[in-house]
Amino acid sequence: MAKSGQKAEPGAALGRADRPLLPPGRLPCGPPVAIVDIGSNSVRLVVYEGISRSPTALFNEKELCALGRSVAVTGKLADESVAKAISALKRFRTLADGMKVGKVYVLATAAARDAENGPAFLQEAERICGAPVELLSGKREAHLSAMGVVSGFFRPDGVTGDLGGGSLELVDVAKKRIAAGVTYPLGGIRLQDVSDRSIKKAGSSATNSRTPRRSKG
Repeated sequence: MAKSGQKAEPGAALGRADRPLLPPGRLPCGPPVAIVDIGSNSVRLVVYEGISRSPTALFNEKELCALGRSVAVTGKLADESVAKAISALKRFRTLADGMKVGKVYVLATAAARDAENGPAFLQEAERICGAPVELLSGKREAHLSAMGVVSGFFRPDGVTGDLGGGSLELVDVAKKRIAAGVTYPLGGIRLQDVSDRSIKKAGSSATNSRTPRRSKG
């Protein structure tokens, strides 16, 4: 508390003189954190103001790389798609460094999970991002989708679906309870590849894929 006749330092009355000034609307919740999502259709970067109950997104960008294209047919990530993804990751690393991100979380899903050359791609992704890549199982992917619903909705009750380029995850949610999820090989890109863009063939493929994959982890 400033003495009479003395000018108080900004924030001194609240005991915050040692804290850096923040832009209007920002919360003092630590350095920004970044999420890099390496999906079968797109690669995305989201930067949040910090770790909090309901974090504010400061930046959100995605690049359509179609990593899952042809994986169902050839079993490998296509060179063109890998090149696009690597370029996007390099840009994301530069952006994160410029925003002084404190921690980067990198996640990868179906395309990298199913492709023969997925491990080599993820090794390069880790080098670029400077952070380990968590390769999500279908079950883990379903659980994280459900956690997003539980965090964003009041007492949710229903089935959470996460439809990506390479897979579909389903999990039952009731208030805070999250059941074990299942995953199906029914992503949009995968269906295009195996059906040769035929609606009829895609329907048959979906029918034949009704038995879920119960992934480990």
